Amino acid sequence: MKQQTILAAALAIGMLWGMPFVTTPVRAEETPKLDTVTKKLVTEKIKDMSATLRVTETDWRELEKCGSDFKRTYYFKRMNVAYRYPNQTRMETKALGATLLIIFNGDTRFYKIPLKTETSSVAGQPGQKQGLLQFGIYAPDYLILDYEPHFVRTEKNIQVIRLTQRRSNNKSFELLWVNPKTHLIERRQSWNGDNELTMELRYKDVKEVRPGIFVPHRIEIYNPQGKLGAAQAVENLTVNTGLADALFAIQ
Repeated sequence: MKQQTILAAALAIGMLWGMPFVTTPVRAEETPKLDTVTKKLVTEKIKDMSATLRVTETDWRELEKCGSDFKRTYYFKRMNVAYRYPNQTRMETKALGATLLIIFNGDTRFYKIPLKTETSSVAGQPGQKQGLLQFGIYAPDYLILDYEPHFVRTEKNIQVIRLTQRRSNNKSFELLWVNPKTHLIERRQSWNGDNELTMELRYKDVKEVRPGIFVPHRIEIYNPQGKLGAAQAVENLTVNTGLADALFAIQ
């Protein structure tokens, strides 16, 4: 029973901040290219990054309205996250005294818990992946591989962008408010295939950690009714230190 609980927790980590809607992926015929406007909005300065995510606030009743699977991810009070360009992420935490490890490398997901490991494809399932999008950073790697950006409008110099899923028939989408000066997402809304809002994330406490590189240090999660469900602090942040290949190797 304990192993089943840990397994469920590991899979919940894989959905952290993501869209819990999985459909049949569609094979891509060629690697897409970003348009000129998008190239100006994204940042290409982050080659690698590591941080600790610490849950600082939870309102379980309000968080439940974002989905029970999503709620479970906030049982983990601390999570160590490492990222490397392009589309490589390592997430490690502890639950019930056991270490949980998940690695995303392109379209491959690997997880390891006591007595069990598994490697699977997440091609065409961007809601099952993790990367700079979850930190509120507008970056080219996940746009090229998983999301197609569509300009919606401008609001007081903030660009509103709709992200639809590449290589998938999933109709869920993300709505982003991107600051062109910092290359950060100030707000991110997740909408399901029935055009219903499922949650909103707000990225705050922005700091310039290196010249021209901005990172939010507080992430707030709101349910569809606009109530705060949880908040996380981004701590122990490092950028462009040259993370080792071994951290992201599929074992």
